[in-house]
Amino acid sequence: MRVVWRVFFSLFVLCGFAYGGNITVAADGTGDVRTVMAAIERVPENNPKRFVITIKPGTYKEQIRVPANKPYVSFIGTDAATTVLTFSISNKEAGSTSAAYATYIGGHDFYAENITFENSFGVGSQAVAILVEADRSVFKKCRFLGWQDTLYAKNGRQFYVDSYIEGSVDYIFGQAAAVFENSHIHTKGDGYVTAPMRFAADEPAGFVFNKCRLTSSDTKNGVYLGRPWRDFGRTVFLNTHMDAHIRPEGWHRWEPQREKTAYLAEYGSTGKGASPETRVAWARRLSDTDVKQFSVENFLSGRDGWNPYKSNNFAWQEKTQPDFKLVTWNDALRQKPLWYQTDEAARIGDQLLLYQKSNGGFEKNIDMALMLTATERAKLAASKDVIKDTTIDNKATFTQIEYLGKLITASLLKASPPRNFPGYKEAYFKGLDYLLSSQYENGGFPQFFPLKKGYYTHITYNDGAMTGVLELFRDVAERAPDHQFVDEERRKKCEAAVSKGLALTLKLQILIKGTPTIWAAQYDEVTLKPANARAFEPASLSGGESVAIVRFLMGVKNPTKEVVDAVENAIAWYRKNKITGHKLERKASPEGWKYSLVKDPAGVPLWGRFYEMETMRPIFIGRDAVIKYDIKELDAERAGGYTWYVSNPESLIEKDYPKWKKAITGGAKDYAK
Repeated sequence: MRVVWRVFFSLFVLCGFAYGGNITVAADGTGDVRTVMAAIERVPENNPKRFVITIKPGTYKEQIRVPANKPYVSFIGTDAATTVLTFSISNKEAGSTSAAYATYIGGHDFYAENITFENSFGVGSQAVAILVEADRSVFKKCRFLGWQDTLYAKNGRQFYVDSYIEGSVDYIFGQAAAVFENSHIHTKGDGYVTAPMRFAADEPAGFVFNKCRLTSSDTKNGVYLGRPWRDFGRTVFLNTHMDAHIRPEGWHRWEPQREKTAYLAEYGSTGKGASPETRVAWARRLSDTDVKQFSVENFLSGRDGWNPYKSNNFAWQEKTQPDFKLVTWNDALRQKPLWYQTDEAARIGDQLLLYQKSNGGFEKNIDMALMLTATERAKLAASKDVIKDTTIDNKATFTQIEYLGKLITASLLKASPPRNFPGYKEAYFKGLDYLLSSQYENGGFPQFFPLKKGYYTHITYNDGAMTGVLELFRDVAERAPDHQFVDEERRKKCEAAVSKGLALTLKLQILIKGTPTIWAAQYDEVTLKPANARAFEPASLSGGESVAIVRFLMGVKNPTKEVVDAVENAIAWYRKNKITGHKLERKASPEGWKYSLVKDPAGVPLWGRFYEMETMRPIFIGRDAVIKYDIKELDAERAGGYTWYVSNPESLIEKDYPKWKKAITGGAKDYAK
């Protein structure tokens, strides 16, 4: 028995959408713009509605990127044969397969129809025609042209229907959950059709081909249906016609151990290439029951219940958040250890080599995981010597070094380290040396280095800057798992730097009427007195920044009495100054959002971001630098533009402190671990 699925559906049924077009691209000048990228630039960031880009017939030679912050974009052509998006770039040129794309789709809920996506590089290297890591993406009547690694279905859920895909080696690959329906898959020479990747057997990823047609040209020794790029790789062919170019064994194991975990399967194959009796013993034959899980409705449903067949799909998408989100720089340090062995992790590492300045530092407030174009990479390479903004503010530089440490450690576990592995080590050490050289003799760290005039020269605890650097140094000094490759000379330098920084931190705990309290966000680098920063950041006790300082002190192995006393005194201060029975309320006003602290028995404990040292009262300050004692007195811009109350001390008091206390009294071997 065969499972019959819907194969043909009209454009209206698929999308519930009549294409009027937001903007038209025409190479001959008869549209709104001449290039596809010019059209994408007009898409508003985080746009909440479908934005249609109509592309007139023509060959558009440009590298195209639909970034993650531009969802709901459609590319609509009239005929894929005459509407061609093409670019030539290879792994050898770009440095990694992920960077070697002609078209990149990162914005979720992307839709394309009647478009050709091509990488015209040719043979000799991986060269991606399209890289898709956008959840709930649909391609209808499209063509994908290339040789090796043509279609990188990298992540998210993807649906390809009535389309044509060609290549030679691993030309449909990635970690996405992707269904290919009623499509033509053409192999140009001996090779492998698919290279799927998963991290675990229960990961809902893999490739499903239903009612497709497999053909070939210029094959001599035959073609494999696929090989698992990693353990657990999954590809399933259902009701698919296979010509004689498919090898009798069907599947290649890539590495011997992958026979045990790979999920490579068929059901209802036809044609001369269909040969169930000769397939490898570890391949799967699916039953009627097995097949049901691979229907479009089941395989792509996810947690949100997406079904690309539904007529109201676009309206539903616009009000339903997708399941999958890209790895951004904010969460690049929080991935599972195995992830750092992937091509994606290496691609981000390659970009860090470009973002790193010649002095070893990095600039702040940049999503360094965001996919770059070839032009952007060239621009970064040309600005290496512009070092005026290298900093540790907003977690810059030390987090990049931490990432490189994870990447290097993961690369050492691989049989073949990434091509840029020597570059990762060079960048790591260059960054570490930069941080070591930026430390003041007294043990503190400025916000910017080289020194930048103004409050930037102050010793900076603000936003965890100094503590972040010291914790990195401590990991190096103590040979933490991601830093064991560091040479002994640098390890000792880090050890000495931590010692100086710890001594200074203990010295800077503020005394009020003889009683130790917490810390300021920044200190004058000469007088060591609490110092002002921006107009609304006065010299004061910092209820927010002191949390990271206390956690740093709690991580000291075999703490001295001075360290223990500093922690105990800070915890006592936090307990004494806890605000309970209130919550921060926001209300609309003609001027904007207004904030006030109101009574609420269920409100979480709060602390002020800043406390006046003389009165120990929470203070609030606008750009006029005038101190106020009630957040209601702040203008709407400042009230909502800054974090004036914090809640993270509660976790410090109720979770971290008891664990630390138990450790130092002999109840645990090592709190720091």
